[in-house]
Amino acid sequence: MIEKFEKKLNEIKNKVDKKFFGIFLFMIFGAMTMFAMNMLNSYKIEKQAIQDEYNKYMYQVVSYVNNVKVELEKLQITSTDNLKITTLADIWRQSNLAKSNLEALPVTQDSMQNASKYLSQVSDYSYTLIRKIVNGGTISDEEYNYISNMYDNSKEFSKVLSDIYNDLNSGKIKWNELEKIGNERLGNNNISDEISNIDKINKTFQEYEGLIYDGAFSDHILTLKPKFLSDNIVNEEVARNTIYELFGRNKIENINYLNESNGRIDLYNYDVKLKNEEFIRNISITKKDARLYLMISDREITEEKIDIEEAKKSGLKFLSKLGMENLKDTYYLKVGNMAIINYAATQDNIIIYPDLVKVKVALDTGDILSLETQGYTFNHREREDITPTISIEDARSKINKNINIMSEGLAIIPTDSKDEILTYEFKGKIDDREFLVYVNAKTGLEEKILIILDTPGGILTI
Repeated sequence: MIEKFEKKLNEIKNKVDKKFFGIFLFMIFGAMTMFAMNMLNSYKIEKQAIQDEYNKYMYQVVSYVNNVKVELEKLQITSTDNLKITTLADIWRQSNLAKSNLEALPVTQDSMQNASKYLSQVSDYSYTLIRKIVNGGTISDEEYNYISNMYDNSKEFSKVLSDIYNDLNSGKIKWNELEKIGNERLGNNNISDEISNIDKINKTFQEYEGLIYDGAFSDHILTLKPKFLSDNIVNEEVARNTIYELFGRNKIENINYLNESNGRIDLYNYDVKLKNEEFIRNISITKKDARLYLMISDREITEEKIDIEEAKKSGLKFLSKLGMENLKDTYYLKVGNMAIINYAATQDNIIIYPDLVKVKVALDTGDILSLETQGYTFNHREREDITPTISIEDARSKINKNINIMSEGLAIIPTDSKDEILTYEFKGKIDDREFLVYVNAKTGLEEKILIILDTPGGILTI
């Protein structure tokens, strides 16, 4: 009897041991699975972080190479030494930044490495020309040919990089394919062959620091008193009445006061609902003088019923209600059946570019959807000393002889150091490229060159 009992007990014990052993194995397997999943998740997070960094570097490469292309194009029509040095310094800086970001990408060989070499050559050649001009020399015809070749190459280089970046963003190619695809695409473009005979220059970064001067870039503009406003501080009720006067009391369904904000400029902020509109307008009114400073709104616009000229007139009419007279439209952009138009103040037929107002007009009805008056609010006042020292003929003689001048006149432009200068503005053309050239009306120095882009969406400058 006892033997049977012991046998039964051993059978139960074996079964229990096997059960606990199975549970133990299951727990170990579960722990390993969870560990593996955590490791995989950590790997995915780390991989995404790395790819985000690569995306940032690639975006910056594309931006800097495009900037190099733009500055090389400007350099070909720049005629004064001062602006040549500034433009070359910009090319030097942008190409070095492009090279630095390119080398941070997961690419180590072949054509992409040649792209890095090309950027070094552009940088070095710019430096040699800066040194030459600083020492009293001039850019020769042969050197202008090099510049023209560099421009052509940078244009192709910029396009290829932009295509690669767009394919990365759209998922057409993966980052682990970048080196192979980058080498293939850039291998078809001999971006460095034309200038491969440019001598390298032994130098350090410190050698450049004394040469490169971008102007007194400071934040003093942020603390300037808005010149268009007086010191008359109004209460919220007066600011609210400005909105009623602008749109008409009977057309407003509701004005919701949000808050008061204090920053570069003190504002009362509102949400405004008009009776015939489904959307809300975000409106900011200045605490001083109760002027419209900012209006932001949007709606779907399915068709275009008015042309850009009618839209410009609608913008001028609205700005007149704000007490902004003698404005001239300058450039515009069409996006989704909307026109974004820039207006600048004028005085004695002089365009004053710092006094800028931006207006968004719906092209189905001509309604003003959004508006921003920051440039006008901070800068607008009556200008003094706006009589040029040199004649327009003298100014015209300063610019590149190859430019076919289409129009000319006086303009006040802002400088990098947040000042402003009186200039002659010449709109001209070389081949199929249009430019704006600004010559200082006091000194005769060439101050700035902009490239005019006549795009399907509007007239822009870079």
